[in-house]
Amino acid sequence: MSFFGKGLIAVLVLCGVLGAQARDTQNPPLVLDDFPGARLVFSSRENTNDYVLALGNYKKVRGLWRVDEQRLSGELIRKTYQLPDNHSALDGYRFFVDQLQKYPLRELYTCEARECGDSNSWAINHFNILQLYGLDQYQYFGTYELTAPEHAGVYVTLYSVLRGNKRVYVQLEILLSDSASRYQVASNPATLVRQLTRDGFTVFAGLRYAGQGQTLSLAPSHVKALADALARESQLKVALVGHNYERQPLATQRQVSLGYAELLQKALVEQGVSADRLEVVGLGALAPAGRGDAEARLDVVLLRTESAP
Repeated sequence: MSFFGKGLIAVLVLCGVLGAQARDTQNPPLVLDDFPGARLVFSSRENTNDYVLALGNYKKVRGLWRVDEQRLSGELIRKTYQLPDNHSALDGYRFFVDQLQKYPLRELYTCEARECGDSNSWAINHFNILQLYGLDQYQYFGTYELTAPEHAGVYVTLYSVLRGNKRVYVQLEILLSDSASRYQVASNPATLVRQLTRDGFTVFAGLRYAGQGQTLSLAPSHVKALADALARESQLKVALVGHNYERQPLATQRQVSLGYAELLQKALVEQGVSADRLEVVGLGALAPAGRGDAEARLDVVLLRTESAP
């Protein structure tokens, strides 16, 4: 039976049953289509207590391969595909990413070509699949988190590579984490920079909102990731934009949402980011697009500055 389409629905429903305490199995599961004509090389499904969610590329430290990572546990589904001839590694990567983007999605780490490091390190050290050892200049890697409530705790890893024999392989891994909470994992700082420069903004996923009148907090790992991103690109200036959708007067919403932005500004300054690079704005409920299921949100918006004449 195909992993994707009906086969995937059945697999994910079974996985949901295993974690029934953590997720609602009545909600629609993640559904992806097969790459047309692809050959399934390997397939497995198992429980894992030590899944490595890669948040950077592998580097040798004192003779050992190391990677920025988050260790997770849950139900792991792994698939290895060989694409039909005349398809590129980018074709395979984009085919699955385009489908994933139909769901609310957050990039955790993405890279391409030589910026991903050695293909050998991904094939042998990370996936332990020899067929994934290919050409460094023709590889694509991404880790993603699905952020809709019905997909809380679902992480997707995707790797595509062209081998020297011109064959293209795609590795797809879906982890249904034992913890059905969202935004556990902070994005890679380089990925945050890419989002800011590509899209003009990124959502700060570390806002911990407990409800109206409740204590508000920021996840330290997310604050550090954003601070590191701003340290990488010292010329960037950003606006920290708070949103509040609670049922209360607009003036109160704007004041409360400004408090979110000021809280993040203070946390970033404590991490060494200059306050001159951080503007704070509170919009209340004036920007409904992108709200989703949130009652509170923080965006980081790139401020475009004109070049000096």
